[in-house]
This record gives sequence, structure tokens and C-alpha cells, in this order.
Amino acid sequence: MKRISYLFFLTFLASIVASSCSSTKTYAELLNEEKSLIDGFIKRNNILVVSTFPTDTPWVKNGKEVYVLIPSSGLYFHLVNPGDSSLSKTNADTLVLKNKVVPRYKQYTLGVPSDTISNWNTVDFPYPTDFIYGDMTSTGSCTGFQEAVSYMKRNNSEAKLIVPSKIGFNADMMSVTPRGYDLKIKFQK
Repeated sequence: MKRISYLFFLTFLASIVASSCSSTKTYAELLNEEKSLIDGFIKRNNILVVSTFPTDTPWVKNGKEVYVLIPSSGLYFHLVNPGDSSLSKTNADTLVLKNKVVPRYKQYTLGVPSDTISNWNTVDFPYPTDFIYGDMTSTGSCTGFQEAVSYMKRNNSEAKLIVPSKIGFNADMMSVTPRGYDLKIKFQK
């Protein structure tokens, strides 16, 4: 009887040790990996990160693309093309709340090598996704897109984004995966 109780005790102890040596990462560890992934992408792509928006176009300084880091959200934003600029005195070409936005984007990973997840191609998606600017419940956008569109402001504007998981799409939030985007927008009043 003594051997059986000793055997049960060893089995119990082994199960405790095995469960405590789990390879599952904590959320804090995943966030650190995400930060390292973003930093590596910035370094590999020769990106200059600044804290204020450049006043001149193009957003390039000393041969480096200039990305603005938005401290409140963590979004990295680079304006490629400011879009249509009407000479009229109306704001018909400027985005306002509740406008319907139709984004086209190229989505890619930030790892080595960078893999394209989705492309501009509308053949794959015959009905383009859209979302309502300012409506955080719109399914065609994430917090990162809503914020980026607020800086783009004009029809046919283009930007490059680095979107941390906390402001990305739901699947990226769940897996703590940052994404890169080349984003073009059109909107309807």
C-alpha cells in the first residue's frame, strides 16, 4: 500500500511540474514580441519615425520615408498622396463624420520575409468593403483605419500604415499581430 500511495504522489507531482512548464506565452511577452517586430520592420525599411506631422510633401527626409508615431494609439502613419484637392471654396472633397469610406488596401506581415496577406485586387472581392467614418462598429474597418482616414481627409488619398494589434482587426487583436497596410480611400457624402 505504501508503494501505491508513493506512486500516486509522484504522478501528482509530475503533473504539477509538467503543467507549470507550459510553453504558452503571457500577454506581456506577446506585446514585447510585437514591439520587437515593429522595430525590426522600421529598421529594415529605413523608416524615420517622428512625433509631429511634416508640413511638406512628399514625406521623405534624407532618403527615408517619414512615419508619424501617434503616441495615444501606437499607429504609425505615412502620407503617400494627399488626394484630390478641389480649387472650389466648398468642402465637398473633404471627409466628414458619417461619410461612407471605400478602402482599398494591401495588407502584409511585418516579419522577415514580409508576406502579402491581401492585395488591392477587387477581383477577389467583387463587392468592395466599406465603412462609415466615425462609426466604430463598422465591420469594414478597425480603429487603426478610422484614425488613419482622419489624417488622410481627401478622396483618392494614399497612406502607409503600421497598425499595432490593439487597434487592428479582431483577428489581429486576438493573436497580438501587428500589420502593415498600403491604404487608398474614396468616400461618398
